Amino acid sequence: MAFRCLKLLRIIRSTNVIRHNLITTSVALSEEVKIHKPKEYKTEDNLVYAEDPDTFGTLSRIVNTKSEQLEDEGDIKEQEFIQNKPLRTQKLTIRQYADLIKQFISHKRLKEAIDVLETRMLKEDRVKPENYIYNILIGACADVGYTKKAFKLFNDMKKRALLPTGDTYTCLFNACANSPWPADGLMRAKHLKELMAEKGYEPNITNYNSMIKAFGRCGDLPTAFMIVDEMASKRIKLRVHTLNHLLHACISDKQNGLRHALIVWRKMLKLKEKPNIFSFNLMLKCVKDCNLGNKQDIEELIGVIQDHIQLQNKNSKQLKLAESTKNLKSLEPDKQKLIEPSTSVTEINNNNEQTNVFTSDISIINKNDDIALEFVNKLDKVITNEATVPNLLSKVLNMEQVTGLQEIHTLQDKFAVVGGQEDFLKEMQTYSVKPNIKTFTQMLPLLENTTEAEDRLLQTMKTLGIRADIDFYNMLIKKRCLRSDYDSAFAVQDIIEKESDFRKKRFPFSKNLKLKLNIMSYGVLAMGCKTKENAEKLLKEMEEKHLKVNIEILGTLLRHGTASSNFGYVLYIMNVVKKENIKLNDIFLKHLVTFNDKCCDIINKKEHVSETFKKAYEIFAKYYSTWLKEVNVEGALKPEHPWQQYRENYPETVQRSPVEIKEPKRFYKRNKKFRRYTPQIVN
Repeated sequence: MAFRCLKLLRIIRSTNVIRHNLITTSVALSEEVKIHKPKEYKTEDNLVYAEDPDTFGTLSRIVNTKSEQLEDEGDIKEQEFIQNKPLRTQKLTIRQYADLIKQFISHKRLKEAIDVLETRMLKEDRVKPENYIYNILIGACADVGYTKKAFKLFNDMKKRALLPTGDTYTCLFNACANSPWPADGLMRAKHLKELMAEKGYEPNITNYNSMIKAFGRCGDLPTAFMIVDEMASKRIKLRVHTLNHLLHACISDKQNGLRHALIVWRKMLKLKEKPNIFSFNLMLKCVKDCNLGNKQDIEELIGVIQDHIQLQNKNSKQLKLAESTKNLKSLEPDKQKLIEPSTSVTEINNNNEQTNVFTSDISIINKNDDIALEFVNKLDKVITNEATVPNLLSKVLNMEQVTGLQEIHTLQDKFAVVGGQEDFLKEMQTYSVKPNIKTFTQMLPLLENTTEAEDRLLQTMKTLGIRADIDFYNMLIKKRCLRSDYDSAFAVQDIIEKESDFRKKRFPFSKNLKLKLNIMSYGVLAMGCKTKENAEKLLKEMEEKHLKVNIEILGTLLRHGTASSNFGYVLYIMNVVKKENIKLNDIFLKHLVTFNDKCCDIINKKEHVSETFKKAYEIFAKYYSTWLKEVNVEGALKPEHPWQQYRENYPETVQRSPVEIKEPKRFYKRNKKFRRYTPQIVN
């Protein structure tokens, strides 16, 4: 028994030694295997390879771990877009975003208004915009002529599957009309018109009006008239607003625009559309900017007017005949006395169709219950004590005076064709249209270049109760300066001060009636500063009223100095430009270069030149050479892009900006529990 126990102990000891040896050997083998284990590599599909299949003949197995951590830039942005989700409380409603955009637009901050859509809504808040937002921004870009951005927003709108509305097309055509480059605007308008036809969109009357405006302003007047014909073919009634847009289109043709405008006016009278204040103001602008054309064009205009008069006479005769027949039937048979005309008269049917043509008008004379029909030929009337030039805006014309149209050249003659000051205002009174200040502002350049005519216009304005604004007075100063009547021009400044004092006492709380000299006022007053003393007085007055002088005003003053060869005057203006650090333009530099060349020619060509002139020129030449190095001449020669101001944020002022953008209030929905109504018992 003891022998068996000893044998069992020996077996246990031997097994422990074997087990220990096995453990040590296994650990050694595992360490050896771990040392010689090849490095694993992962692919984009997460497949594991023992060795890199793209690596051949490398002596070192050290791998750069930094390259494994690099990621694509697009993947990083996508990951950030997924992780950084905006909160629900951060988002606004479409109406609130629209109100925020309108605030920026009202303060003329177009770039910030566009950023509300492109940055805040799309990138930060991730709100899907509606076509209402796009229409607001496209309309804002159209108003300032930012045509390229307007069409870019339109393309973004289509990419987001937002259907354009009628307002969208109207704003886009307005963007084409206000484009700084008419050729580009015309190309975009044609493309947009073709796109509307491809989409099967039927334009409304507002779209047609904007199309007429776009093609007319861009110089394609035949297309504008074709659009009117298209409206007539679709039986869309031509109203006065459409014809006003056509009058606006006629202004683009400087050579024959007045003839086209008069034809449109006769068409307006033929359609029995009543002209409004815009019609008369557009006609005045057309008289100022456009001509009647050559003799052949004038003969065509006379033919159109004659056809209109014949048709007008025909309609008036039949209308009066119908009224006379009605009155005759109402009288007793024994009191009816009718003088039958020599021509046969047919009855007017129930559809009011006119089947007879009259060569004269019929007027009814009723005296002592005796009724008679009398023929009156208006073309044979001789009206005494009237002007010899016809009023082509009137319904009734004396065609014997129309032959004088070929002798029209000046603005005053063209204004006389449409009636002049008195007849033009009488024509407005005929249609119960009251003139406004814009009417008299556009009428001012058409008057005779005399102070008496201008005073008569001011008296007419006072009689009609029309109060002049600062733009009217600026035009009056400019007109008097152009005819070198500088004393009368500066006298307008006294008129403005007296009128301003009167309005402050009479209307103390009316902001619209306040008169205050603006930068344009001093720009036209600079036209009368012939001496250096006058220029110093003008600039000092501007400084007192906290108005910063611009390069246009200084260019006007410089032109006076160079015209009189006043070196002190020229050096003073150059010093102001340097002191105020004002950006130059090419016109200012052109005046200086021309003046310098003129002085050189005088000294080189003329033998007898005073020593005073030579010394003054030496001082000017020395200052001129150093002045060119100190001012930014390269910036003046480089033209500024008309859209650059809309691509940058509004510049921040040194002082606190008076513009305040109010952030819309956020509304949160509250979870309200349902409470059953229980009436309260009052003791």
